[in-house]
Amino acid sequence: MTRTPFTRRPDRPQVVTVSFVLWLVWVAVCLVATVLQFVAGTGGNAIGTVLTVLVAIVVWGLVGWAVVRTAAGSRVARIALVVIAAARAVLSLTSGELGLLTIALSVVAAVLLFLPSARPFFAPSDAGRTDHGFSGPGVSGSSRASWPDPDHATDADRT
Repeated sequence: MTRTPFTRRPDRPQVVTVSFVLWLVWVAVCLVATVLQFVAGTGGNAIGTVLTVLVAIVVWGLVGWAVVRTAAGSRVARIALVVIAAARAVLSLTSGELGLLTIALSVVAAVLLFLPSARPFFAPSDAGRTDHGFSGPGVSGSSRASWPDPDHATDADRT
């Protein structure tokens, strides 16, 4: 079976799927809140507002990509989402009810990703993986550290 970010792996736990949906809702709410905040908070500089909103959309698009990667089993994306959600929570503590909603959504979604039933889904696959992440003996074969040193004779070399 070919794996793409949008296909559901058969071994994905239900808690990861629920977390995925919550993260998608969180990204949508945060994107709308960010756009509304910039549009409502500016008075004179229309070009600056448009550029800021475009940058915010790109950033939230990258966060959405991390959500999709998390649903595919990426451990790095899972950690990145938690870090981004924590930063967003600190920034939105004084935002009122919408800020509390986004904090609650991100906390629940993050906790679901770290439940014992979800942890095996994010474990690295041991099949043929080396330090470099490629299959086989490694990128360049055995290291030079395992080669014999011609300048230093061992007892086996002397006999």
